[in-house]
Amino acid sequence: MNFQNLGEVEIWKLIEKGNEHAFAFIYQEYSDDLFKYGYKFTQNQDLIEDVIQDVYVVLWEQRTCIQIQRSIKYYLFSAFRRDLIRHINFSYQNEPLEEYHSKIAWEKSFMDILEENQVILESKTNLSKALEILPTRQKEAIYLRYIHEMAYNEISDLMGLQMPSLYNLIFRALKTLKENLHSV
Repeated sequence: MNFQNLGEVEIWKLIEKGNEHAFAFIYQEYSDDLFKYGYKFTQNQDLIEDVIQDVYVVLWEQRTCIQIQRSIKYYLFSAFRRDLIRHINFSYQNEPLEEYHSKIAWEKSFMDILEENQVILESKTNLSKALEILPTRQKEAIYLRYIHEMAYNEISDLMGLQMPSLYNLIFRALKTLKENLHSV
């Protein structure tokens, strides 16, 4: 069966009924994206892989009880983010998540997407410098919106922000990036 041609509702119904091939498809479809997203929070690859596995195990075991309201991707990102942050907070009890989170290198993902789309900048350093100026929450919002193409309402729920705050956050981030890229 070609799952690429099915919508998420149809795939989820197959998974609810215990279709292991549909489940394997969503694992293959989203696990790399989850890993890349997790790498923004911690470079502990074993932890990221463990949390991804845990999310999928719970998804499979609870598949008949879980109601996916928006999309499978949104559900996975939301569950993964929540569990990963919980593990990081437990592992780094002496270091607040915001301090740890600020050490994250979001720049790599932005560079990857620019290179994939063959966008040419005078210097990769310019983008890195422009991104360094952005607060962590702005980097995360842009990452979810433009790299993972999540809807604003999904990002709003995922990050725990009101919709107007999210719009302002992304707008300010894009404005800052634009200004900084033009000034360098």
